[in-house]
Amino acid sequence: MIDYIVVGLGLSGISFCQKLSNDQKSFVAIDHGKQSASRVASGLFNPIALKRTKPAWKGPQLMTMAIPFYKALEIDFGIQCVHHASILKIMQQTADINDWHRASAIADCRSYLNHDIVQNSNPFIAAPLGFGIVKKTGWVDTALLVDRYSLYLESKKALIKTAFDSNALQLTENGVRYGKIEAKHIVFTQGVGLINNPWFSFIPIQKTKGELMVIECEDLQEKSIIHGGVFMIPLGNNRYRVGSTYNWKDQTEGTTTNARRSLQKKLNKIISAPYRIISQTAGFRPTTPDRRPVIGVHPEFPQLAICNGMGSRGVLQAPFCTGLLCDHIEKGIPIPHEININRFEY
Repeated sequence: MIDYIVVGLGLSGISFCQKLSNDQKSFVAIDHGKQSASRVASGLFNPIALKRTKPAWKGPQLMTMAIPFYKALEIDFGIQCVHHASILKIMQQTADINDWHRASAIADCRSYLNHDIVQNSNPFIAAPLGFGIVKKTGWVDTALLVDRYSLYLESKKALIKTAFDSNALQLTENGVRYGKIEAKHIVFTQGVGLINNPWFSFIPIQKTKGELMVIECEDLQEKSIIHGGVFMIPLGNNRYRVGSTYNWKDQTEGTTTNARRSLQKKLNKIISAPYRIISQTAGFRPTTPDRRPVIGVHPEFPQLAICNGMGSRGVLQAPFCTGLLCDHIEKGIPIPHEININRFEY
């Protein structure tokens, strides 16, 4: 009997598996290897909610845990998946500048926000009122990380590359049985796949579709992340990731013309340089009604557990939430109510 089965190998699954590995727990992961939200995510790490210019939920605390976590994986696998770049938020009106000055005085924002507004020096970016600078930010190459971690688990014979079949899961006196595998616990880090999980049908996970574009723009020559209605993330070689859309109504798979047009319309408002679209991708973020993650063990069957609902902030939240879940299962450490599975009625 092994200690854990982990279902889903996106950012949450990787974070949980790595926690288990560090704690010398035995496990096997199950993942179909198809496109997931983690593979097509923007990968941004940023502790500030820029739409309202205030700290995101536990933003500074999550930053201190997440970045060292990904840096350690870089060393382990000999890759570069963490890319540091400041965010330049375009000031659209005087009220934005006032909000920025107010936010930069908040304790949780002070070390990340430059108080002073800087003037724009890029002739191809429309920012007449200048930028607010967010420091210590950047992006994680989530697709590279997921691919490399999957290869690592395959080499350890700890990955089953197939879709999880909930009908094949049996509860036992000592844990669970899935095919020939017996384990003490099974943890579901499935993202939106949890919607079809009969054991957790009481969790109100919602599918929020997001679409991104990659463009090529030779004239722009920008190394910072630009935020002005959309994010524009420099990838190198004159390429930029542009996104993202948020669509709660469209549940169709694949990219859409409407999303591309929406992204282009917003992009054309902030840059004047010619560009061409290289690619467009789509995925579904798992979100909850209160916009908080949901983690914990099943109220009736404690051998079942979930870590889910991180929306567009999985890069920062996954290492933190999976650590809480593992310590709860192994050590009985309570999970805060605001992200506990028990806040939803069973």
